[in-house]
Amino acid sequence: MSVPLANIYYLLCYAWDQLPAQGLIDAGSIPGDRFENLLAKVMEVGVARLLRQGLDRGYVDVDDEGRRFRGKLLMTETMSRALLPNGYVSCRTDDLTYDVPHNRVVKAAMRTLMKCEGLDRGLRHALAEHCRRMSYVEDIELSRGAFRDVQLHRNAARYRLLVNVAYLVARSFMPDEVSGGKHFRRLNESKQFMGWLFEKFVRNFLRREQSDYDVGADKVTWNQGAMTEADRAWLPDMKTDVVLKNPSRWLVIETKYNAKPYQEYGGRKTIKSGHLYQLLTYLSHIKSPNNPSPDGMLLYARVGQDYGMNYELAGRRVMVRTLNLDQDWQGIHQDLLALVRL
Repeated sequence: MSVPLANIYYLLCYAWDQLPAQGLIDAGSIPGDRFENLLAKVMEVGVARLLRQGLDRGYVDVDDEGRRFRGKLLMTETMSRALLPNGYVSCRTDDLTYDVPHNRVVKAAMRTLMKCEGLDRGLRHALAEHCRRMSYVEDIELSRGAFRDVQLHRNAARYRLLVNVAYLVARSFMPDEVSGGKHFRRLNESKQFMGWLFEKFVRNFLRREQSDYDVGADKVTWNQGAMTEADRAWLPDMKTDVVLKNPSRWLVIETKYNAKPYQEYGGRKTIKSGHLYQLLTYLSHIKSPNNPSPDGMLLYARVGQDYGMNYELAGRRVMVRTLNLDQDWQGIHQDLLALVRL
């Protein structure tokens, strides 16, 4: 299933709760249909804006030896190195610098993207120029571990989108068992990643774009009988994707990213049984104080044929719907809002 890059960008903005970033780039101007060009375009435009505004700086600890006492005296280091007899002391000072973790991972993501063979030449040149202008930021290896020290305080909130994109770049480069290096994996071709993205998009979109319901992702408690604590520990967690609540109605939505919302045996098409059983299990266990029978919906992302089925199963209203991601953004916006009014 192929979703246009422009729409993937909008999905990411909602999933990361970064709606102001929707206007950052002209998503329709992304060259080609390659995921790396989308990531590079966001980095190109976003870093250009950071450079115009001025990169963020922060204080880092600098340890140094000298004849003068400055900052904090490091007594252990001074004594263990026998510095005093030579008239030296070891001190730690705070240095205000651009070489901070969030600048490092942003620069590392640009350098990593430049290694993609399929990257647009114009984007490669622009990223190289940004890296040149950030020469005072240390070059590091981009890895998931590099993000552990990234802390975005209020003044660095403008980095949030770029740090998220940098993390996607880190996730996209996988070890190559043949060459021993790394190869770029297009996450938009990963069913697991796109399933996560679709779920986060639907939940955050409905949280922001409508006011009829409170929106969450509830953990459902099993209707438990007598059992030991040891047996209870073996029960799996049940967590819904999206739950809409108001005083008169609850709606449980399970999002699915599948090329087709059906299974086929002997020429007969039926709803995927595992998906339906999962939703019905949630509906039978979820506790709604004002409405004992919450509604349920299986919502499939699609780029082809529409499907729309309605059932009453075990006293509960169950709907199967699809959301076309291969249309202009306004159409996606209107269609998703219409679904929750059914």
